[in-house]
Order: sequence, then structure tokens, then C-alpha cells
Amino acid sequence: MQHKSTCSCSRRHFLRGSGLTLAGFGAASLFPTPLIQSAMAGNLENANKRMLFFFLRGGNDGINTLIPHGDPDYNTTNRPNLYIPNTSSIDLGNSFAHLHPAMADVMPMFDDGELAILHRVGYPNTSRSHFDGQRIWENGDPTQPQMFEGWLARYIAENALASGAPIPVITSQVTPPLILRGNEKFVNIANPDQFDYLDDDPNRSKYANAWRSVFTDLVGLEQYRPVLSQTGVKLVDTLDEYRSWDQENWRPMDPDNPTDELFPVDDQAIPHSKGFAAESYAFFRSLKICALSLLESDGSSNGTRIAGSQLGGFDLHDNQVQNGNPTGGRHAELLSWLAYGMRSLRIVLSGAAIDTRTYPNIWADTIMTTLSEFGRTSIQNGSLGSDHAASTVVFVGGGGVNGGVYNCDAGTWPAGIMFGDSGRYLPERTDYRAVMWEILRDHMGASPAGLESIFPGYTAGGLGAQELGIV
Repeated sequence: MQHKSTCSCSRRHFLRGSGLTLAGFGAASLFPTPLIQSAMAGNLENANKRMLFFFLRGGNDGINTLIPHGDPDYNTTNRPNLYIPNTSSIDLGNSFAHLHPAMADVMPMFDDGELAILHRVGYPNTSRSHFDGQRIWENGDPTQPQMFEGWLARYIAENALASGAPIPVITSQVTPPLILRGNEKFVNIANPDQFDYLDDDPNRSKYANAWRSVFTDLVGLEQYRPVLSQTGVKLVDTLDEYRSWDQENWRPMDPDNPTDELFPVDDQAIPHSKGFAAESYAFFRSLKICALSLLESDGSSNGTRIAGSQLGGFDLHDNQVQNGNPTGGRHAELLSWLAYGMRSLRIVLSGAAIDTRTYPNIWADTIMTTLSEFGRTSIQNGSLGSDHAASTVVFVGGGGVNGGVYNCDAGTWPAGIMFGDSGRYLPERTDYRAVMWEILRDHMGASPAGLESIFPGYTAGGLGAQELGIV
């Protein structure tokens, strides 16, 4: 879908026809297996499926996010300042779990059975290091905390997801995430409003047009893809596609509050009924780009299939709550941004936004998920905060998700479990790899043959038995 684009598309069509993409080129694309050949031909099952991910960096306090009110150990003795009374939190209907009140915006999704909230997600022998913990969640192998290669990058390579697409994968955050690091290179946009050549016109136009005449109408250059990927072709095509989205002029509105922008990205969005601080703009700006990239996909394998971002600030050793107000403070603020962002994504991806553009409803084909390197200690510290611990909470939302509460009910939460790891931490019950593999296999259509390449040790570790059936 084009909006005020002035770019020439002949070179883009060449790139698609020849198999050249913007994502770089790994060995799998040079020596394709039957599976890869099928994907290149556009016959891969689930070719319309999309995935969004958000990394909650710093370690989200799962105990105060999905609150185990059915556990007597969740009390004012262990958490004198952090404890949120059941009358102040959101009852999720299983006589055990409540949701932090700052996340009220996700309740329509939950009530419609489209949001799964998973407690006690992690991996064995959790690292308490932010650096190692984030790497492990992103590289897919807890035995290799120093491996700088992403499991999502391996999935893309195994399934040739990048073949023939202008922007097959996109992230919007300060630096490219490790989860997508590998032989292929993907587009990361640090600032959506400044993603262009540094020079203004006329130099900007000169740069943009430098490659057009050279590559117009050429075909059959698949064998030269590794060389061409190192040239300006990739950059020019990326910018052409990105400009065609006209993201600055896309400002979808909230159907329930028509004066509210769904992605409050600048002061133009004020007044906003939520009263979000300007600090939140960067997060909402990144979500807006993620949503737009998926909506601008052409509805086939030749579009953006994966988008991702992050929200930092969850390392709340102090001032997690306001003194005397456990439902206020920094943790509540971050969760409110996350919840409103998830709600906004659902609205725009389902075609329900007040929007002058007529995007299709792709919600049924989309899954979004959160990640975080660990949870927080079951007992609060002396600074109105909590410290590094083990398992955490994961949110999985989408039109095809089997919604509900997982791992936080009387049948899956035994007595004393809040201190089941080293007498201080809440241990994992479900390995994060089991959650992510379900999404890749059952939603994105990943081939089971590639399981061990994506998540080494999955079979030997018996992780299949931990799958929850969320998709």
C-alpha cells in the first residue's frame, strides 16, 4: 500500500524477481534445501502469519504483574510496600490470579480469549546477570551464555523467511537486538522520524537515485546476491519502501476515545486521556512502526513478517512503587505503557482504528509476545524495590491465541513455590523456549525439522512436555 511515495518501483520489482532481499544472505539461500525452495516459491504454509515481540529489559517483576493472590506467601510480611491488595487488582476469574491494575487496558483482549498470561516462565539455573540473562533469552541456548547469535535469526534462515521481501523483518530500538543476529542482516530503525540519508536535498535525492538506472529491469542475478548485498542496493530499497509508508502522517485514533491517538508519539498527541509522560513517546513510536510495517505487508510471503522492539527500565531495585501506594510508581507506569501499546496494536491490526487508511484486518494472522531476562525476588528489598531473581511473566496475544491464565492457579502453584528456588526465588515451570517454539511452529509455520537448529537441546531437555498449547 503506497502513501505519497515518489520512488521508482522498477528496481524493487527486480529485487523481488531475482530473489535479492534487504536482509543479507546466508548459506541457506545460496544452497537451498527442498524446504527453502518451497519457501522461495511462496508456497510455505502460514505465509501470511506475522509475529511481534517486545523485550522488557531489566527484568520484570512477574509476581506483581500476574499476582498470585491464592498463595498465602504473597503478603505484607514478604512485600510490605509492594503488596497489592486483591481489592486493588484485577480478578482474572480463577480464584487465584489477579492482574496489576495498571494493565487494565489489556482486559478486553483477555476477556475475548485472545491474551494468554503465562507465569513462571524462564529456564533452568537462571543467570542473575542482565547481560547473560538477556543473551540467553535471545540466543535460545542457556548452555551458551556467551553465544551472540539469535534464535529468531536461525528460524528465519531455516525457513527462508527473508526471501523476496522488501523489508521482511524490522525492529525499532536504539540498537539491533541480539535475537536477530546471524548471517543475515535486518533493518533496525533507531528513530523513525530520522531514518533517511543525513544530507538534505539535493544530495539526498542524488543518493536515492544513484542505483536506479543500474538495476532497472535486470533479472536472474540470484548467484550475485552475496555481492550485491554489500552494495548500496539494500539501503536504497529499504529507504524507498520505508518512505512509501509515510509513517509521520499516519496517526490512527482510538475508537473508544476519538480524540486520543493510539500511538502518542509527540506533543501533538496531547491532550491524551492517559496522560502519558513524554518519556513514553519513544516506545509508542517504535510500536507504531512495527504495526505499520505489518499492515503495509502485501498479504503474502513478500512482506514484513516479523517486527520487534523493547521497553527498558524494569530493573527496579528502588522506587518500584510509591511509598504508601503499591499501585503507583515506576513499575505501574511501565506496565501502563505496555498495556496501552498492546491494546493499540490489537485495534489497528484488526482494522478497528479511526483511520483514513483502509488497512485490512490482520489480527487473526498476528501474534505478539513479550520477553524479559528474569523476574524479581519474592521478598522486597529495603529500597521500595526488588532484586534479580528467576522466572517471570510472558504475555502472548493474538487472534489465534488460546487465551487465559497459565501456571498461576491452585493446580499449578504448590505451597511454598514462591521460595522454591534457593529459598528466595520463584522457579520456572515452563521453559521460555517451549513458549517460543509453539509460536514458531504452530503460528509461523516453522518446520519441525529445524527445531534443534533453532533451539539446541530442546528434545534432549524434554521441553516438548512443557508446551502449554497457547496457539
